[in-house]
Amino acid sequence: MGNKTYAIAQYAHILELSDLAAHMSSHDSKYNKGDVMAVLTQMASCLREQLLLGNKVKLGDLGAFSPILRGSGAIDAESFSPAMIDKVTVRWNPGPDFVNMRNDAQLQFVGTRKSQVDARKVERERLNAMASGQPGTDDPDTGESGSGDELGQ
Repeated sequence: MGNKTYAIAQYAHILELSDLAAHMSSHDSKYNKGDVMAVLTQMASCLREQLLLGNKVKLGDLGAFSPILRGSGAIDAESFSPAMIDKVTVRWNPGPDFVNMRNDAQLQFVGTRKSQVDARKVERERLNAMASGQPGTDDPDTGESGSGDELGQ
């Protein structure tokens, strides 16, 4: 049957909490970046605290967060011990706006990561050759040879 190719999401940027706070405050908000940062930081701290208390936390349209336990099983309840729990993690059950964002997503083919790396390498080599004035390095946009003239030399 052969191998199949599947889509995988690639992100253009990684937003840190401070970036998200700045973005949120730019939406005609009366709260500045510092205010938003303080609320988000406190929310993360309190969310963790509540999960460790064994609570499920619903955050409106964002969804619900609940603790998940991972570990080994016991033959019966009497032989179980908390020492058998290896990991406590979090399950996020997304709210309706996050369940399937396909209809709102702007999707485009961007090639594999390897092809992107290869293309950037070729472009860097072309730009380096143009900057050094090596002959035979035609600029595909203008058709001009890379003689160094475009750098003001």
